[in-house]
Amino acid sequence: MNPDQYRRSVQLYESAQKVLATGVSSAMRRRATPIPLYFDRGDGPYFYDVDGRQLLDYTLGWGPLIVGSNHPALNNAITQQLARGYTFGAQHELELQVATRMTQLVPGLEQVIFSNTGTEAVQAAIRIARSYTGRECVLKFEGHYHGWMNNILVSYHPTKGQPIEPQPTCGGQPSAEYSQTFVLPWNDPAAFRTAIELHGDKIACVITEPLLANSGCCEPSPGFLELLVDLCQRHGIVSIFDEVITGFRLALGGAREFYGVIPDLSVYGKALAGGFSLSAVGGRAAVFDVLRDGRTFHAGTYNGNSICLAAAKATLEILASPGVFEAMRAHGRRLRTALREAAESHPVPMIVSGADTVFSVHFGINQSPRNYRDTLQTSAAMLQRFQLAMLVRGVYLLPDGRWYIGAAHDDQALAIAESAINESICELSQTI
Repeated sequence: MNPDQYRRSVQLYESAQKVLATGVSSAMRRRATPIPLYFDRGDGPYFYDVDGRQLLDYTLGWGPLIVGSNHPALNNAITQQLARGYTFGAQHELELQVATRMTQLVPGLEQVIFSNTGTEAVQAAIRIARSYTGRECVLKFEGHYHGWMNNILVSYHPTKGQPIEPQPTCGGQPSAEYSQTFVLPWNDPAAFRTAIELHGDKIACVITEPLLANSGCCEPSPGFLELLVDLCQRHGIVSIFDEVITGFRLALGGAREFYGVIPDLSVYGKALAGGFSLSAVGGRAAVFDVLRDGRTFHAGTYNGNSICLAAAKATLEILASPGVFEAMRAHGRRLRTALREAAESHPVPMIVSGADTVFSVHFGINQSPRNYRDTLQTSAAMLQRFQLAMLVRGVYLLPDGRWYIGAAHDDQALAIAESAINESICELSQTI
């Protein structure tokens, strides 16, 4: 690390640690290398840091910036709404317009409710499922992330050797708060069948990332999602896809369209509003009967606020424009090819897993991971060296090896990235 390149970021981070409890506003950001960088602005596919460097951005703000930064159509929609009002704490037409557009775009989505963050929306979905079924237990999969609440931040990233069973992810999680949460390995049909046969009458819902994006972009095995939804239906369990990442990213209709599987409910966030804080739960109208008849409750001061819904309306129209998803997928395929070819040429043990619009790079292995346990075999040290090499060459990446592709990534960005990939992997090969 050249300290002069990050001088202002270093100064700001040192100052922040005096007044922000951890120096950052989200625990995930502490893992950034070489330090948590500070940014001044964004434009298209680029971020500009406080030290004046232009960085090609494949983090997309951890996913939300699917149309890029400073998009004129998004800016115009927000500016127009700012002049009309910030939030009403009451109804407005954008609620109807965005909900209608979502039901038009997403297969099997009949109705939606709005919240503000993915964590909130997951909790709403679980509460609805419990009320709808009259059951209390939740089944999730190891390594899947569904927000930071105690009842579901369970067995997110356990260390090697720990058994596959409900475990707290951090301090401050009383066991009573996740005592009704079951945990299974991902992509294990036999384990899932057994759990449903033994405990199906106690389980209110099964929640899963349809593509395990939060832990290495592990793809579902053929038939696994179909099995999950089918067994849930047979046993009266609400099936939930956590599409906070995959929604409006894998396809315009999200994972439902991409995999051709329709669960009872899906949870949306990140890409939905193009960088503004909005989440939603959508699915079968019948499941939402428990809200209509008062069996349970969903509320929030900022739910459906007009600024975020204006952003969502504009974002969905941009994404629905002809050729947008084809271009994003083509860009992602080119990057994945560049990574594989560079690793083969130098050579470096490396695998790329996931989809074209969100994928992960794994060093030190030669086979795609099927679940979280498989990702523990990867080399964190190699990944960190690669990311630092990419940063030096002007490409900004997430610390966990995940890449997000958006509509603003163009041919110029691709040329920068391809060159940086080849040079960085060549540099990495000289250290192993």
